[in-house]
Amino acid sequence: MTKVSELMLPILVLIMVMYMMHVHLVLSVQMPMVPSCPLNSSIVLMLATEPILPSGNMIVTYGPPGPWTIVKYGNLEYLLQINMWNLASVGYGNETLTFSNKTGEICFSSFISNVTLISPSGGVWGYPGIYLDGIFPGGQVNIRNPLLPLPLTVSDLVNGSYSDRLIVLNYSMWVPDNEPMDWSYDIWLTTAPAPSASLNHGAELMIWLYTTTPVFSWADTGIKVNIPVTVNGSLINETFDVHVDCYHGSGSTYWTYIAFVPLNGGFENGYVSISLKPFLQYMVKVFPLTCPSLWSSRDQVTKLWMDVITLGSEYGNDQWVSYPGWGVIAWRLYEASIVVPGLTQVTKTATTTTTVTETVTTTITSPELVTSTSIVTETSTLVETVSSTTTLSTTLTKLATVTSTVTIIRQVISETVVWWVLVIVIIVAIALVVLRERII
Repeated sequence: MTKVSELMLPILVLIMVMYMMHVHLVLSVQMPMVPSCPLNSSIVLMLATEPILPSGNMIVTYGPPGPWTIVKYGNLEYLLQINMWNLASVGYGNETLTFSNKTGEICFSSFISNVTLISPSGGVWGYPGIYLDGIFPGGQVNIRNPLLPLPLTVSDLVNGSYSDRLIVLNYSMWVPDNEPMDWSYDIWLTTAPAPSASLNHGAELMIWLYTTTPVFSWADTGIKVNIPVTVNGSLINETFDVHVDCYHGSGSTYWTYIAFVPLNGGFENGYVSISLKPFLQYMVKVFPLTCPSLWSSRDQVTKLWMDVITLGSEYGNDQWVSYPGWGVIAWRLYEASIVVPGLTQVTKTATTTTTVTETVTTTITSPELVTSTSIVTETSTLVETVSSTTTLSTTLTKLATVTSTVTIIRQVISETVVWWVLVIVIIVAIALVVLRERII
């Protein structure tokens, strides 16, 4: 029994040592490296968890929902907003929204974790983005665009002189594979024109251009529609799932929610042009079918007033409220405009190259140390063109080439090698013990 004890003791010690070495060498957490926005931009909005020293071009807040400001580019203006409406607090990280008055580029970057949600069941953390045109119902800020002077009725936009308007974007997204998000227009409609109008009994129209979560069952109607979308100069008949929630909101304040969600996930980057007309036409048809108690006829829907068009990204998930979860996303908007077909559109060249190299060291539990080095290179090039557009299919000839590469460099000893070393050590230990017994 003594010999067995003497034999087992070194084996157990070796097993424990090798196991700790295995955990120390193999355990790794791949932290996402989100591309950052240029802090030397004309305007820098930042939502931060720790006090920083702001410069003259920075607007900083230390708690949700976040800062906003109005910027101008040429004869247009936009409202920039870090609208994290569902966050009560943030434990770690920051969000940055920047604007360059030289190129008109808008950049958003987020890396936050340990959040507390106002409505934990909602999942969505916020909607950072811009006001593109119009005025939010009940609000005082009016973003004017002479090519589409909102508020206008649905009838004006479907059958009237503004029915030919196109909304064009040039953008690139950076989203981890498992991050639930959408890149979308959020359009508000009311029974009377803003700003005096109330959201109550109105409608919210969302048009998703890109998403990593293409279907949400709570509002899916099963209706699928094909709508033309121009991407990098090519006309595509994109298939959208139609989602409707008749009584959206809370309590006595509610509106009808409708979202057009691309069946294949949409377009992660590119030069994307849409017409509002077909989306509004389907909304007019769908409301009386899915919500007859609220919308008794199509004529009732056509009398709604479109007040504001916003653009942004919903993201976040309630399963990532506690560390080591995080909410990370980044995007760049190179151009956002309303276009009248037939007019000559002069587009500007903007070339940006961003290289981020950073080492992140995170202690999980002592004595385990995790170190990861990530090199993130994002290059985007926009080619200047002058185009004369007459139809939706030839709206834009400007090309966008966006390359996003993420390389993770880690040195890890494989589990197979560790276990082979463990077996060899155990065999050597047993041989030494047996040899010792024979000598004695």
